[in-house]
Amino acid sequence: MRKTKWLIAADKIQLYPFRVYRPIAVVLGIIFIVTWTFCVRDSPRLQEGAGMINGYAVVVLFTALLFAYGNTAVIFDAGQRRFFRKLGGLVSTSGMSFDNIAAIQGVTSNTSVVFRVFTKQNRHGKGHTISSYYSGWKDKDLLAFQEEVLPPLDMMVFGPAESRPVATYVPITEFSFYEQKDGGYVLKQRRIGLIIFVLALLAWWIYGLTHPEFANKGNSTARNIAVWFPFVLLVIFGYAYGSCMFDKQNGKMVRTYLFGLIKKEYKFDEFIRFHIVRKTTNFTYSGTEIRAEFSKGRMLSLRNFNGTKQIDRFLEETSDIMGVRN
Repeated sequence: MRKTKWLIAADKIQLYPFRVYRPIAVVLGIIFIVTWTFCVRDSPRLQEGAGMINGYAVVVLFTALLFAYGNTAVIFDAGQRRFFRKLGGLVSTSGMSFDNIAAIQGVTSNTSVVFRVFTKQNRHGKGHTISSYYSGWKDKDLLAFQEEVLPPLDMMVFGPAESRPVATYVPITEFSFYEQKDGGYVLKQRRIGLIIFVLALLAWWIYGLTHPEFANKGNSTARNIAVWFPFVLLVIFGYAYGSCMFDKQNGKMVRTYLFGLIKKEYKFDEFIRFHIVRKTTNFTYSGTEIRAEFSKGRMLSLRNFNGTKQIDRFLEETSDIMGVRN
């Protein structure tokens, strides 16, 4: 039930990305009804008046709304040149013009891939979901979606490739996110906070080692936790301290860890794509991470953003340095 359903015609493409909510609605409805039935049976007060009926009404309404949401269709209408949703398969939203669509692309999270429509006003924002969530880029259902839906959808929204305006390539001379150093480009990093935190952990650990009475409290376990807990954190955050340099002359990216003691190399020729990972915490947006995917499934985290306005510029600069067109 995870895969997207679609209907493709010459003048209209209809997608059903939320059908997984239909069986979920049925299962939850059964669970809630059974639970409420036991509550009513064990409570004489609920059996009197309208309490029992109201409870069942709430369960049925919730189930019906969730089931209807599973029937929601995402529609691309070539005649109107508009993209819109039909909630529950019945109520149409205003949607947006094709001219306002900047891109249709997949968005990666830690566990899934989903395709969304992005507007020109917010190219890397939340976007509008048009597919189900898939387990990864190699998911066979996702591959079918890419092969059968994306080509006609791309043609309908953006027109033939030869008729699209070609962006003039202008080499970047002033970089906002990189600085030239040692014959390459080094990614600028905000290190002040990390350095202060690492120094604080180091001071905590040294103090604990040199003061045997620190957090002793009569048992060695408390002291070991007080002393070695900051050491573990120090190792973790110290490992993250390093640099990311793009060596254009040799065509490779060098990522260092643990103050430069550990090095990993990634060749530009093995680059596959950028992944824009939108993160959420408790369903609230908590930032966007840019990752670079290389051959053999290797993934490198490049930078985290708290907003979306600077992402395009970062991708342009990184693509220019690597000699790839984003």
